[in-house]
Amino acid sequence: MGRLKIRLKGDRIIWILVLCLAIISLLAVFSSSTFLANKAGVSKLYILQEQLISVSIGFAALLICYLIPMRFYRFTAFPLFAITVVMLVLLFIIPDVRNEAARGIRLFGRTIQVFEFAKVGLILYIAKALELWQNSLTTYKDFLLKILLPIGVVCIMVMANSFSSALLFGVISILLLFFMNVNIKHLGITAGIGILVVLAMFGIYSLFFSNKGQAESEKTGSVAKVFNRFGTASNRIVNFFDAKKDLEEAEAAMSDAERQKHLDGQRQAINAKVAIHEGGIIGKGPGKSTQRYSLSMAFSDFIYAFIVEEYGLLGGIFVIMIYLIFIFRCITIAFRCETIFSGALVLGLAFLIATQAFLHIMVNVGLMPVTGHTLPLISHGGTAYMVLSGAFGIILSVSKQLDKQDEIRRKELEEEAKEKESEIMLSETYEL
Repeated sequence: MGRLKIRLKGDRIIWILVLCLAIISLLAVFSSSTFLANKAGVSKLYILQEQLISVSIGFAALLICYLIPMRFYRFTAFPLFAITVVMLVLLFIIPDVRNEAARGIRLFGRTIQVFEFAKVGLILYIAKALELWQNSLTTYKDFLLKILLPIGVVCIMVMANSFSSALLFGVISILLLFFMNVNIKHLGITAGIGILVVLAMFGIYSLFFSNKGQAESEKTGSVAKVFNRFGTASNRIVNFFDAKKDLEEAEAAMSDAERQKHLDGQRQAINAKVAIHEGGIIGKGPGKSTQRYSLSMAFSDFIYAFIVEEYGLLGGIFVIMIYLIFIFRCITIAFRCETIFSGALVLGLAFLIATQAFLHIMVNVGLMPVTGHTLPLISHGGTAYMVLSGAFGIILSVSKQLDKQDEIRRKELEEEAKEKESEIMLSETYEL
């Protein structure tokens, strides 16, 4: 145990935040899942047991990534990115289709959420690319070929199955490049092109595919399969702004099953708002939620709303403060980094976790259309929990390395001070 304590170095506050998130996760997942577990005819502890396994695997992933030296990540950044691209390709070959879109691949009887690995892989690529070429990105052509093209390829591949995930990838990439002082003109041009491309895709969907049902558009080999994600996004946006006429038109193009699923999605968003409203300042108390009987995704997509219902506004603020403190600590660590790669890697992973967290919260409180993104290290999940825990481990690994460097410098300064003190004493003795 003593040896373990010695090895667990790095930013202590982040270690504490990881522990807090794990505790909140287990409490919230258990309380929100008991009714659904009973409804499914399994033990009340079934989903909690799954989450305990996820937390355990996540902590193991955190420790592994924490113990791996930074030179390994620097050396393997491009190969790891290539592996994630291959995984995205496999998503089209051996997909695990859920909710009419491929979210993962089936390997050895298990579903692997590819998008989670792709997020980290993309950040590794950007960090390494900036380290190699930041000073040579003088023209937009260089920026396009070395930075933007790989990001664009990943976003397009992700967009075929999840528009919101592709948007998240793009936002994280732009934020990271901005904070790493990439030419603002290049970023402005890129943002403009991205907006035009998205608008054009929405336009193509509206003109050629909006009159087709989702079931038809999901046929293998159909071009509409790609544009179907824009249809899903469009319906969610229309629903969010409650444009009644457009919403009726959108529902008219759906099959009965699709329309029912659409209405269920609406109901979930409404129930989340009700849960937040009923929570008040201090909440109903642990295990006293009523909306868990209506929120089918209370332990994942809408877990923040559930937390507010049981623990009130104070509990919701506490969760937000955890992520705010985390991003502040990461920025502090990034500014201490002596290499571009380490600084960019920490910032990228911090933006990934924080952006996804606040996106989840904004959806739950009704500030954004439903996206399906989970709350990092709190929501129920396997692959997502493991990958994001690994991201925490990488950040702590960088922090540990910086602390070692500071310790070495401190010892060197102490030695220098002792030598100067000895020289002064010898000089005074000689004078006497």
